Amino acid sequence: MTRDSAEVSLSGITKAFGGRTVLDDLDLNLAGGELLALLGPSGCGKTTILRVLAGLETPDSGTVRIAGKDMTRTPVRERGIGIVFQAYSLFPHLTAAENVAYGLKIAGTSLSKRTARAKELLETVGLGEHCAKFPAQLSGGQQQRVALARALAIEPRVLLLDEPLSALDAQVRVHLREEIRRIQTQSGTTTLLVTHDQEEALTVADRVGVMLNGRIEQLGSPQEIYQRPRTPFISEFVGAVNRIPATATSGGVAVLGRILPISNPASAPVHASGLEALIRPEDLSLLAHDRGEGVVSSMVLRGPTTSVVVEHAGSSLRVDMPSHEAAAFTLAQRVEVHTRRSSVLVDAERAA
Repeated sequence: MTRDSAEVSLSGITKAFGGRTVLDDLDLNLAGGELLALLGPSGCGKTTILRVLAGLETPDSGTVRIAGKDMTRTPVRERGIGIVFQAYSLFPHLTAAENVAYGLKIAGTSLSKRTARAKELLETVGLGEHCAKFPAQLSGGQQQRVALARALAIEPRVLLLDEPLSALDAQVRVHLREEIRRIQTQSGTTTLLVTHDQEEALTVADRVGVMLNGRIEQLGSPQEIYQRPRTPFISEFVGAVNRIPATATSGGVAVLGRILPISNPASAPVHASGLEALIRPEDLSLLAHDRGEGVVSSMVLRGPTTSVVVEHAGSSLRVDMPSHEAAAFTLAQRVEVHTRRSSVLVDAERAA
């Protein structure tokens, strides 16, 4: 962690546009040096949080603190924040080095110091040989690296990343997100990443917040969010999930021949039928059986893993397994479907 790492606190933040509440009494805290990712569908309020923290929007109520200081109505330039947007927003008439050094020039840093700093940062993001190139001479991934270097040049206490990789192709996106995490860890800059990409959030963040309708539905480590989602919405939004018919019992729910306790007891069902258990594809397994209820309908190779789709009791179930194990199954083969779960998330809302 660098000396400039800063804790961030948003307390009771409410923001409405045209009578529509976008942020609803929201609280969010980032530890110094932490990378926190906000994940959620379009319109859930995640970008508005970033803009409120940056000072680009003023909350209707609530407080923004950076390093313990109230910044709620402090101008953008005085917050010590670096911002990288989805659009690279580079100056087309400036070279990569001049773009990176721009903030330092505005701050009055000497030519020699800002030149050295720009070169250092471009080396850090792997663009040391491109200092003299203009944005039009760089690829999209390279331009985004320049934008990241420019944001870091002023040594911000807080770095805000607003969908920084969504405009890039898949291979470049994967590589650059790894670079962002490496650089963020190295610099120790407190960072808020806003994204709609579940894999991106789970891969790079220390903690992930999943948002819906202006509130944070769940905040926790990537493992907690993925493996122990609190609600059906989170389970389905973060990763693939199967909806499997289940029946309420005194011990929880009966599903795939087992009785499992419910992991979201606040939604404990009161109906005897019509329930659905939500189980991830990798938490299911298959056993070849001539009298099995399931029939293999398709197989999708995903490299080291294969998704085997099984028609089972009126449902299509996806079962993910290592490809070498999937090779033992064939189309139209009868199978039994089992789950490795010790508890299960249940959706009772559809049980009318």
